Amino acid sequence: MITVSDVKQYQYCPRIIYFDHVLHVPKPPDQKLETGKEKHDAITSREKRRKGALFYDPQLDRAEKMFRVALESSTLGLRGILDYLVKTNREFIPVDYKFGHSNKGGVHLNHKYQLTAYALLVEENYKTIVRRGFVHYSKDRVNVQIDLNDEIRNRALKMIREIGQIIEDEIEPPCTRNRGRCTDCEYGRYCEGHKIEAGPISH
Repeated sequence: MITVSDVKQYQYCPRIIYFDHVLHVPKPPDQKLETGKEKHDAITSREKRRKGALFYDPQLDRAEKMFRVALESSTLGLRGILDYLVKTNREFIPVDYKFGHSNKGGVHLNHKYQLTAYALLVEENYKTIVRRGFVHYSKDRVNVQIDLNDEIRNRALKMIREIGQIIEDEIEPPCTRNRGRCTDCEYGRYCEGHKIEAGPISH
């Protein structure tokens, strides 16, 4: 079973899946993970105290708020822990926290498909259809709404199948075409991509 974070990593660079799940390459300690957890806890604490259901839509004032929602699907072969789930009498709305910058006010592509994977899990676990979700970027204080159509769902499902195939068949996929992502990749020492000079990027 893969995780929703694997979907994000696959979109960022497919080879990360190979290093992580096939070669089981050890990752160095990541201080950003600890910092991210602290920020996550702070945002969650504020949101629990907030009178309304969300910082996005006044129509959600009476919605139920659920945090750190564990989701799993044997059908999809996927699991994950969703930061924030909003439930109304009309819809379920997944919310994913990010502690970096948005993509000039929009969503980064790997975050878009990570949220979509969460939406697929919400749909199966709660027997519903998710129409929209949000990615919250804390540095920008930007909340980006993602409208979840069939094209986005199908692309996410295809990615999940491709990730499973890499792991099952032990396939080494090509690395990302965006070699700027290789600059500070934690797997750089194992991959030729890091040898290509590239400028800094935003995670």
